[in-house]
Amino acid sequence: MSTRRRFVSNAFITLSGLVAGAPGRMDLQNLASGHRTKGPLISKFSIFPAGGSFYRFIGPNAYDDKPKGVTGNPRKILVVELSDGTTGIGTIGYRPLTEEVLSKIKSLLSKDILSLYLWNENRIVGPAPDFAPFAYDANYAWVESAILDAVGHVMQKPVFQLFGQAVREAVDPYDGTLYFADIAHDTDATIIGKIGKRIKEDGYRAIKIKLGRPDKWMPGEAGVERDIEAFIALREAVGNNFNLMADANNGYRHQIDWATRLMKACAPYDMYFMEELIPDDIHQYQDLRESLAQDNLYIPFAEGESIWQSDMLSTFENYCQSGVFHFIQPDMPTCGFSNILRVAKMAEQYPHVKLIPHVWQSEMGLIMSAHIAKIQPNIPFVEDSRYQEHAIRNTGSHFEDGQWLLSDEPGWGVSLVRGYEEYVEGELVEISP
Repeated sequence: MSTRRRFVSNAFITLSGLVAGAPGRMDLQNLASGHRTKGPLISKFSIFPAGGSFYRFIGPNAYDDKPKGVTGNPRKILVVELSDGTTGIGTIGYRPLTEEVLSKIKSLLSKDILSLYLWNENRIVGPAPDFAPFAYDANYAWVESAILDAVGHVMQKPVFQLFGQAVREAVDPYDGTLYFADIAHDTDATIIGKIGKRIKEDGYRAIKIKLGRPDKWMPGEAGVERDIEAFIALREAVGNNFNLMADANNGYRHQIDWATRLMKACAPYDMYFMEELIPDDIHQYQDLRESLAQDNLYIPFAEGESIWQSDMLSTFENYCQSGVFHFIQPDMPTCGFSNILRVAKMAEQYPHVKLIPHVWQSEMGLIMSAHIAKIQPNIPFVEDSRYQEHAIRNTGSHFEDGQWLLSDEPGWGVSLVRGYEEYVEGELVEISP
């Protein structure tokens, strides 16, 4: 059977070459420069959910039904195996794994993995024509996460070096875990400041706080006031020389007057950007900006984590052209590395726009974002949800003095830990001949 699904829980899964030190490297002397057509073949894909944990208990956001807790939901891990024993590890985004999607992924089996890309000597310049429909369509782009890891191992280079020269020595993250702790612990906004101070003590230089309480958790004007109190408490706790972002998860979608009130109250406290205040309506955001300007106030707007359609490039270009959005945020695990790199390069035409890949509860997503920020000048931050995937061993990057640093380990610099089987939860999907 070409696609198999079976339920596994704390069971052994035979996936060759997944742990650190596994064999399977191509002789680089056999790689001719220029267009590469001779590499190992793709022999199998495996997908399985595995558990992990946040560094602390996380509260709810505007649309949640309950707090995130410590473990959240298991994340799906993707593994590709090649004919020479090389393996690559990646992740799965938000798109559903339908039979149609799995069938299309099956068409990549027996492909020469190096032929999936166009090369200029040892640098990838883009997906090859046959692979572009995968890399540039969010229905399938997730498959590239494991493919790029495998290509990195074949070429013995970290992923970022496959694409270009580094433009920065280290990558700046913001902590994205400051959810509604006051709601979760039935207390006031003081707890927001306390957690913010601890995050700063952990070494982070930026925090993104969740707003949007009036949508469901504190309906009415009480929720607006708590949002304002929470942001001010956080600013007072971390001081002025510190970047603060905010994300309302569209919690003000039906209350433009309240949204305006929130923005005007927070603007004097230096908000780096406001994300998803309302659904991505360019005209409403223009009205909000004009209302702020009347009081000589300004806050940049951010949007885009839910833009997953196949024509996402044109959607983001419309965002850039509008002049309304100063930060665009395609989701890294869903939209894929090459797809987001393409969007970032398009956005270079618009100096007022920066790109920050969206990531939530995905250690792999953070690692991938760090690699793209390493080579792309208009990516000033990566989103760090401080989530550890217990089945993954990350030796290719580390957090130090407020930044993420990448090593020269091949691929993403990850492997599956020995004994990872105990973390597997749920269904295993195998795509093989």
